[in-house]
Amino acid sequence: MEPEIEAHITRFLAMLDTAFRRRGEEGLPERLRRAVQEAPRHRFVHRFQADRAGPVEDFDAGRHLAAVYSDRVLAHVGPDDATLDSTNSQPSYVLWLLHRLGLEPGHRALEIGSGSGWLTAVMGRLVGDGHVVGVEILGDLACRSRADLAALGIANVAIVEGDGAAGHAAGAPYDRAMVTAAVWDLPAALFEQVAEGGRLLLPVALAGGAGRDCHVAVLHREGDRFRALEAVPGHFVRFTGPEQERGAKRRRLEELPFWPGIDATPVLHRSLSLGLRDPARFGGAAHAFRLFLGQTEPGFTVFDDGAGEDLAIAPFGLVDAAARSVAVCRPGMLLGYGSPEAVRRLDSAYRRWTALGMPGPAAFELEVVRAEQAPRSGRNLWVERRGVSALVWHLAATRPRQGVRQACPDNAVVVGSLHEPERRKPDPGTPAPYSGPGRLAP
Repeated sequence: MEPEIEAHITRFLAMLDTAFRRRGEEGLPERLRRAVQEAPRHRFVHRFQADRAGPVEDFDAGRHLAAVYSDRVLAHVGPDDATLDSTNSQPSYVLWLLHRLGLEPGHRALEIGSGSGWLTAVMGRLVGDGHVVGVEILGDLACRSRADLAALGIANVAIVEGDGAAGHAAGAPYDRAMVTAAVWDLPAALFEQVAEGGRLLLPVALAGGAGRDCHVAVLHREGDRFRALEAVPGHFVRFTGPEQERGAKRRRLEELPFWPGIDATPVLHRSLSLGLRDPARFGGAAHAFRLFLGQTEPGFTVFDDGAGEDLAIAPFGLVDAAARSVAVCRPGMLLGYGSPEAVRRLDSAYRRWTALGMPGPAAFELEVVRAEQAPRSGRNLWVERRGVSALVWHLAATRPRQGVRQACPDNAVVVGSLHEPERRKPDPGTPAPYSGPGRLAP
């Protein structure tokens, strides 16, 4: 290997070691260090953008090694200079996720969304005499990654061009599997193809998220269900396929079937403490509450009023079609249309959230089950039916569970009484004392 490339890789490994320590690990594990060395990232970078707003570049070792061996996301670019819906992800993050998945020599592993093939190559090095299958829906990337793997002599990795929703039955069962895109509905094939006792790393798209916000969970296969061993927040491109775009779209009020039959003028207009401190950024406590609504309320909706807001700061609320009722939260205000039922439900959800200690997604235990086997929602248990699968969120712990990392932002602004906002942090795992009846509006 050329000295200049070797120097960049040495710095890269040192950066990864520091990043792993910041995540609570004892540095970059030696097996993973060797795997990264034996699968040089620059060998899987061709036409790319180091910044989505930056120029399209053809990889040149003389100019681009510093960018490739940094902790940057690299966007893949097609022959027509169009940015592909695939990236060479942030190295420290995806390698840390791979470490949590626990690949061992001899394992059979599956990666859905193998992209450039770099992470698949690292997986191949980790499993030794095992075998890895990468499934990639973009034909150009699949073809290119096969050539790059062959050039490095990595023979225990196969790249299959196709829809990741089908997995790859010919290589099943898999001891380990990972999906590198945010999934709304777990593909039915994975219930069959992950071995009993195997692990699946799955970025779960959140109903209350901002398009790419997700709950990245390491799931353990237990019979007909997957149980989360640990989870962290993350951002991934969306998984493609039927029904997978649900949860990332906004609805216009005029599109509601019952809208023509109710008054378009709000029947209720109240001040709202959520978002009042920073009307231009509907974040902090508002975002944490929005995530909770997405997990626990079937009528949760993100609205489009034509103003073109980013999805993260768009108005949100509840739709109750049976009651012909809508509640809309905007920074500093709550609007109600039709009957008051949706506003009552929103008030109730807010009181429940504060009583539980304002939990973020990481405070919940998660199981992913087949939709027909999902239990009914009950006390501190909520079920999201998403298609062939259902998410079962269970809030049982009274203290942070081992393996759960904080999902709510540290600088979140949360209200105790919505009459007079105060600064407080949402606790992702520990229900805090509840000082009195809160409601969403004075």
